Amino acid sequence: MNPLLLLLLLAFPLLGGIAIPLLAPAWARPAALAAAAAQLATAIACAIGLSGAELNFSQAWLPRLGLSLDLGLDGLSLPLVLLTALLTAMAVLSSPVDQGRPQLYFALMLATNLGLVGAFLARNALLFVIAYELILIPTTLLVATYGGEKRAGAAIRFLTYGAVSGVALVAAVLALGWSQAGGPSFAFADLAAITHGESPLALGTQRWIMALVLLAFGLKLPVVPLHGWQPATYSQAPTPVAMLMSGAVSKLGAYGLLRFGLEFLPETWQAWSPWIAAVGAITAIYGALNAISQLDMRRLVAYSSLSHMGFLVLALAAATPLSLQGVVAQMLAHGLIIALLFSLVGLIERKTGTTAIPELSGLLNPQRGLPFTLGLMLLALMAAAGVPGLAGFVAELLVFEGSWSTFPLPTLTCLAASVLTAVYAVRLFNRVGFGRLDSDRADWASTTWVERLPSLTLTAAVLLAGIWPTALTGWSETATAALALHSQPFL
Repeated sequence: MNPLLLLLLLAFPLLGGIAIPLLAPAWARPAALAAAAAQLATAIACAIGLSGAELNFSQAWLPRLGLSLDLGLDGLSLPLVLLTALLTAMAVLSSPVDQGRPQLYFALMLATNLGLVGAFLARNALLFVIAYELILIPTTLLVATYGGEKRAGAAIRFLTYGAVSGVALVAAVLALGWSQAGGPSFAFADLAAITHGESPLALGTQRWIMALVLLAFGLKLPVVPLHGWQPATYSQAPTPVAMLMSGAVSKLGAYGLLRFGLEFLPETWQAWSPWIAAVGAITAIYGALNAISQLDMRRLVAYSSLSHMGFLVLALAAATPLSLQGVVAQMLAHGLIIALLFSLVGLIERKTGTTAIPELSGLLNPQRGLPFTLGLMLLALMAAAGVPGLAGFVAELLVFEGSWSTFPLPTLTCLAASVLTAVYAVRLFNRVGFGRLDSDRADWASTTWVERLPSLTLTAAVLLAGIWPTALTGWSETATAALALHSQPFL
C-alpha cells in the first residue's frame, strides 16, 4: 500500500480548512463535507489494504531538534482514525444549513480533525505534541463562539484544563526524549526502548514522568478528579462539536495512556496499576451516580460519558491481552454511542427548544411527538447500557472479563456502574417519552430524513458493531497482544 495515503489523511482537512474561509458562506458546509468524506474514503481504503501490517511514512524535518514527519498506521491508530473521520463527517452533516459564520465554524471543525488524525498517526513524540496542542485552540473557539448561554465560562475552563494537560505532556516528552544516551530522540521506537536498553531509565525518573503522563491524559479523557471541565463544556458546546469532542477528542486520552504509559513506561505502569484501576472505578461510579441526578439531557449524557471513561481506565490498568482489546473496542463503541446520543439530544433541542427533562414528556406520541427520534434514542440508551446485540455489550464484556482476574474489586465497581447506566437510561426515556404532551408547546415539526441521516448512520454503525464484533477488535488484536507482552515481565 502506498504510504502517501497517510499524507492524504492529513491533506484533506488541511486543504479544506485553508480553502473554506476563501469561499462564499453558502459553499462552506459542502466544502467541509467533501473534505470529511474524502478523508473517510481514504481511511476506509487504508483499512481494506492494511491487512494486519503497519503502514509507515518518514521524512526528515528538523533533525537537530529530534523532530521528523514520522507517520504510521497500525492496529491501535487505524480504528481511531476511522472513528474520527466518520464522526467529523457526521458532525458536519449535523450542523445547520443556516449555520452562523459558517466559514469560521467549518474551518475550525476541520482543524480539530487535523489535530486528532495527526496525533493518531504520529510516530514522533514531538509531532504528537504539536498535533495534540493544535486541537485545543479550535475546539475552544468553537465552544466560545457557537456554544450555549454559558459558553464563555465553559470555554475558559476547557482552555485552562487543556493548557495544563499540554504543559504536562510537553514536560514528559522532553524528559523522555532527552534521556536517550546517544542524544535527543523522540521517535516512538526509541522511546519504547528506554526501559529495556542497556542503560534503562532510572525508576525515580520514570515515576515522575509517569505522573506527568497520567496528569496530561487524565485531563483529556477525563477522569475524576480531573473532570471539572467536561460536564460544562459538553453541555454548552454546539451539538456537532459535542459529538466530535465526546466521541473522538476524549479517545486521545486513552490512546495517549496506551502509547506513553503502557508502551514507553511499562514497569512503572505495572507498579501503579492498582491505583490507576481504583481511579477508573471511582470515575465510573461517580459519573453514573451524577447522571442519575441530572435534570438536563446534555449533562446526563456528559456524565454518562465520564462514567464510561472509567471502564477504559480499568482495562488499561489491567493490561491483559483481553482487556487491551476491550480498550480499543470500548473506545470505538463509546465514540459511536455517545456521538449518537448527542446527535439525538440535538435533534430534540432543535425541535422543542429545550433539553430540560422536566419540560419534556410524551415525545413518543405518534401524532405530535417525535417518535422516530425517541425510537433511535431507545436503541442508543440500550447500547450504552450494554444490551447484547449492540456495540456496548461487546466492548464491556471484553473490558470486564479481561480485568476481572487482575482487579476484581474495581471490576465489580465498574459492573455496578454499568447497572446504573440502565437506571438513568430508563429514567430519561420514561420522563421524555411517556406522559402527556404539553398542549401549549407541542406543535413541533417532524424531523426530516436529511436531519435524521447522521443519527441513522451512527445507529447502523452501533448495530453493525454489535452483530459483527470483529469490527471492533479485528484490527487491534495483534497490536494489543504485543503491548500486553511488552508489560508481561513486570507482572
